[in-house]
Amino acid sequence: MTTELEKVLVRELHEVADGLHVPPMPSLPREEARPGRVRHWQPLLVAAVVVLIVGAVALFLDQGGDGRPQPAPQPTPTAPSVTPTPDTKIAATPPAVPYVVDRKLYVDGTQVPGEFWSVESRGGAWLAWQPDGTWWFGAPGVDAGPIDAVIDEAPVLSPHGKYVAFVDISSGKPVLTGFDTSPSGEGLGAAPVDLPRREDGVSVKVRAVTDDGDVIVQGTRTSLMWRAGTGDQQTVVDLNETAPDQVVLQGTGAGLVVVDGADGATDATSTEPYLATISADGVLTRTDTLPTYDDLEVSPGGTWLVRAPAGTIGGDVTLTTSLDAQEVGSTDEMVLAAPDHWGFAVNTWAWEDDETLVAVLLPLRGQADARLVRCSVTLGGCRAFAGPAADGATGTVTAEQALDAVIEAVVAGDRALLTDQAVIRDGEWQQLLDFAAGQGGSGGSCRDNGGGTQDCEISFAANPSATYYAILEPAQYAYGWRVGYVSIAGA
Repeated sequence: MTTELEKVLVRELHEVADGLHVPPMPSLPREEARPGRVRHWQPLLVAAVVVLIVGAVALFLDQGGDGRPQPAPQPTPTAPSVTPTPDTKIAATPPAVPYVVDRKLYVDGTQVPGEFWSVESRGGAWLAWQPDGTWWFGAPGVDAGPIDAVIDEAPVLSPHGKYVAFVDISSGKPVLTGFDTSPSGEGLGAAPVDLPRREDGVSVKVRAVTDDGDVIVQGTRTSLMWRAGTGDQQTVVDLNETAPDQVVLQGTGAGLVVVDGADGATDATSTEPYLATISADGVLTRTDTLPTYDDLEVSPGGTWLVRAPAGTIGGDVTLTTSLDAQEVGSTDEMVLAAPDHWGFAVNTWAWEDDETLVAVLLPLRGQADARLVRCSVTLGGCRAFAGPAADGATGTVTAEQALDAVIEAVVAGDRALLTDQAVIRDGEWQQLLDFAAGQGGSGGSCRDNGGGTQDCEISFAANPSATYYAILEPAQYAYGWRVGYVSIAGA
């Protein structure tokens, strides 16, 4: 094959050379007459020969097995650099579960009076914690209000919200109790057991309650199960005998989360946890393995889990930029990433159903209003959207701030990021999308036009030499302004 290639090259070079007209050597001055100059003619001739050889080789290689020339490869079009748009298959509707933003609790779209640190919900029932230590409870068909008890450790909801259990210390003596969450539900009374408040400095507390009403309480030495939902509510099982050295961490829709505590393990950060069922006589039976974690939430049907991996949110950490998700029983993981420049606020992610979860987003840097995010484990992505509209009348937000919010939503390509979408009409929104062309942008300074309107500058990376502007007018919306006109200077 090498010989054939040589023959082809020689033939091609002769044919090309025969057709070349080489100009005569130019008359060059003597070298000494032009100091510092280098003659380039010879290198140019060499380069021409090299080009001819390369061209001949390329021609030979472009021939197919039958010797016929093949069409030249077409250049691959380069995709423009465009900011990915969010998956609009993920809804931007208000969360279907209660949530807390800026110490405000929202249930079914309505703010509950008072300040709250956090909320947990299961099966429509919810528990919320106030800064003064008071716990509130609410459920479908039940008026929300504070729990009439003094509670040191967080009360616990069963996996589908049928029961609440806790230790009440209002009498000065720990009393294990709880209640049925149905509209006709009643209190569980007091468990027939004397509990210490602490053991070795560790609180004795409810670790889990099942939807059958079995309440599991553990400390460092105490380990028991009160069968509050069965019979006369007087049965207490000693788990030190039936499940020795097994520490229950929480109850989920997939079962109890347990670690073997023979070596002193009390959490799942370094000891591998597992799922287990518990029998009526207190025997814990392992059913599946789980990864280690700092925080774990299992979907209502027990099919998916989302977690903050061990070592990611301990101490004073307030947010994380990603969460890991996987099907229960599987080792295949996916990463749910927070939108750029934002992080998931710790202790805010909650499952809406077996496919989606919601959380509060906080900015990684600077000051910005908290927003919400919905993630889908089936679609493998997240979509941010605006939080509840800020209270206050027109003018509480400056024109610059209102425009910044609009441009941020334009650059992200998602109008759902706007607290109040009425801040900009459809036509102006589309114009700004066209100006941005999928790239970055930012709002600029504003000046008073008279009559209350503001003339504000905008810049877009797609055309940095152009000056864009928007006219904002006062309006009775959440931002206090509306974008009434957008254009490009000189247009």
